[in-house]
Amino acid sequence: MSKRFLSTVVAAGLASVSFVALGPAGSANAAPLVCEPGYKSAKWTSLSSSWAITHAKQINIPKHGTGSLTKSATYRQTVTSGREVSAGASYSASWVISSMDAHVSGTLSKAGEKTKEKSESVTYNFNKPGVYVVFSGAKKASGYYTAKTCNTRGTGFGKTGYGKARSWNVEAEGAVKCTEAPKKGTAKRAAKAYC
Repeated sequence: MSKRFLSTVVAAGLASVSFVALGPAGSANAAPLVCEPGYKSAKWTSLSSSWAITHAKQINIPKHGTGSLTKSATYRQTVTSGREVSAGASYSASWVISSMDAHVSGTLSKAGEKTKEKSESVTYNFNKPGVYVVFSGAKKASGYYTAKTCNTRGTGFGKTGYGKARSWNVEAEGAVKCTEAPKKGTAKRAAKAYC
């Protein structure tokens, strides 16, 4: 084999190898997938919960009037479930409340639901005479959200929206004696404000 022919074969082989190594034009610059297209995500801050007394009435149980009794608690305030948009894209109240629900204990009420706005009948076993507050209440939840949506290519998030949401869960009723000292963070402790 002549040196000239061998040089031609080697040169052709190198050209071929170089061509294969380059691959399809532009494939090395494709953006990686980071999320599922259309996926919505929210980050929550300042999440808090507290008891709200929606119905309350102070009553006096006489010495000979103890036992299991049903009393009427007067309507005091409404607790609602919904969201406010501060800036950016608007996300539905239902989706926002559903997202917040995953970050708090208990099942939150759906957007648009509210506590009852009429007197409530409360049954309680008054085993000692004294001044009581019969009550009905709900555990409020609230917080601030930053929501975003994955773009149609799955390469990043956009459509950012900001706002505040509120909801409620775990309705409770009962009575608290005005001389009691209920634990902090309980419905009874909140009801003592009406003593």
